[in-house]
Amino acid sequence: MTTNETRPIFAALSADDAENQLTEIESLCMNCYAKGQTRLLLTHIPYYKDVILSSFECDSCHSKNNDIQPAQRIESYGISINVHIINTKDLNRQFVKSSDGTVRIKELDFEQAPHGENGLLTTIEGFLDSITENINKTIKQIEETIDETHKNSKENSTDDNDKQNISEFEQQKQKLYEFIKRVESCKTLSQTFHFELDDPSGNSFIENPNAPHRDEQMKIKKYRRTSEQNTYLGIDEETTENESTLEKSDDIKDEVLIFHTNCPSCNSPCDTNMKVTQIPYFKEIILMATTCDVCGHKSNEVKSGTGVAPEGIRYRLIMNDSIDLNRDVLVSETSSLSIPDFDFELSSSRSIGGRFTTIEGLLTTLKSQLASVIMPFSCGDSQNPNNDKNIMKSFINDISAVLAGEKFVTIVLDDPAGNCYLQNICAPEPDPQLIVEHYQRTDEQDDLLGLKDMNVENYTDS
Repeated sequence: MTTNETRPIFAALSADDAENQLTEIESLCMNCYAKGQTRLLLTHIPYYKDVILSSFECDSCHSKNNDIQPAQRIESYGISINVHIINTKDLNRQFVKSSDGTVRIKELDFEQAPHGENGLLTTIEGFLDSITENINKTIKQIEETIDETHKNSKENSTDDNDKQNISEFEQQKQKLYEFIKRVESCKTLSQTFHFELDDPSGNSFIENPNAPHRDEQMKIKKYRRTSEQNTYLGIDEETTENESTLEKSDDIKDEVLIFHTNCPSCNSPCDTNMKVTQIPYFKEIILMATTCDVCGHKSNEVKSGTGVAPEGIRYRLIMNDSIDLNRDVLVSETSSLSIPDFDFELSSSRSIGGRFTTIEGLLTTLKSQLASVIMPFSCGDSQNPNNDKNIMKSFINDISAVLAGEKFVTIVLDDPAGNCYLQNICAPEPDPQLIVEHYQRTDEQDDLLGLKDMNVENYTDS
């Protein structure tokens, strides 16, 4: 029986259709070199991205292996996520660690480097259990070594080296037992601790149980990778300069430029149209639009045409009429959006970044994206019936009330690069509802924008 129903390649998890989402392939077992079975699941994690879950099992030697890999490209920035664990609910937070991620627990002086590690999808409590399990395996190996040394000493005369080795093994075993107690104290929350996940590829994630609201216990920092990290990730840094093929720069504003690229959805060759234009009372911007004739994918993006401004800019709009929904707004990729009335904040994100629209269009996009989210983290053992879906539903209802003109809120648009814009309907006169603030960037913001890496003095001599 055939059907014309199409589904996305990376579909949300569904218990009703779990078997159809799985792909099984025959693969070689690297332990016994017999034929094993690999199961692949392509799915989407809300507030994160598309991932590939794989599970291998060999019936001959019973070897098993699980892995998780991001299905998207390496991000432009690395990411560091630090969560303060203070209650049992925090232990149930699920997290995704890519094969390039590093886990640190400062209170335990513990670090798990990414060398040879697979990707991981588990909870913080599950990760603590895996630490204890691995240490117990090490203790068992030490005990076997001690027993073997005792056995050899009985068969042969005992020398001082054997006694010294046995003493060192016993000390190692005692230290490992003490470390297990410290891990258990974290697991039972006898002491609070900080769980840090650092990933230079930017493909790791820790669940926010309060989504879409702010998580006060979580600190997220994006950073520019070092040359060593780029080498580790296999990224080649191109140092050659490409000469422009445009002979007259003045003609750019009068033309629609077309260049070839690949579709971000199906990777088929397609064209991207680019046009430089001017926003009144703001600056030049670059409009980019891509259409794929193969899969029908369409996307548009807006970028600043003037680079990074000397100062950051923050717009605060106090809505008091439904006409405010018609104000034009430019959301750059480096800007953040917050609605203090709903305790909502969205950091710089490609999901809404790079858009020139209206307040109504921005809120509609936000509502549609959140309404389509299916939350697998709200199911299973870590489910909290008082959170997740109910919080999401309540937030979407609040956004709907704003769009209907039943509620008026304050909208804050902040961009350290100074490239966002919110329309002043009283221009060129001041707008009493719109507060515009220019501010000096912090060192961390300058570093994230790459300004500290720029050599603007005597660079021709280097």
